[in-house]
Amino acid sequence: MSKFGNIVLLLVLALSMEVLAQRNNELEFAGIPFGASRETVIEEVMKMGYEPYGQMGKGERVVLPMFRFGELPVQVSFIFNANDKFYAFEIRTGKVEDSRKFKAIEAAEYMSEQFTLKYGKPSQDPTVNEMNLVEGRNNYQEWYGVKLLNAFTAVIKKGGKYFVLGYVEHRTLMKEAAGQKKGKEKAATQPVF
Repeated sequence: MSKFGNIVLLLVLALSMEVLAQRNNELEFAGIPFGASRETVIEEVMKMGYEPYGQMGKGERVVLPMFRFGELPVQVSFIFNANDKFYAFEIRTGKVEDSRKFKAIEAAEYMSEQFTLKYGKPSQDPTVNEMNLVEGRNNYQEWYGVKLLNAFTAVIKKGGKYFVLGYVEHRTLMKEAAGQKKGKEKAATQPVF
């Protein structure tokens, strides 16, 4: 093979590795992969220098009360399925009063930009602004094009206060029933006793 052929082959190989790394990057949060056990999540969070809450009990969340999401100080909740596997995360900003709701919109824009960098183009343009916020959840943007994930950002209005919520869940792990195993087990042909 010629030198030119070798160079082209190396370039294609390097590009393929970058695409694969980007795809794998979608299926994690801060280096913690979806499907990790509660213990693994807690260990990884502590390695980052954070002290999580909610470390005991099945189905509970592991919560980081303060996490730096780029420029945005947020609370992060790692959510676990019935098998105690990490299947979703939720990012929340602090609450702001009505007079500062523009800050909530700015935070939703920033969070959506970060989601777009990680998950690709959103399914639609932003649908809310300061003038059309209603009580409850106001979806800002959603990402449907991510193969295994559901993702959205929203501005929440509750009791005259506003905060931003970013949510990402792994569809397969979310639906996983307690005790479910990856392959089919063969029926027993011999008694166990």
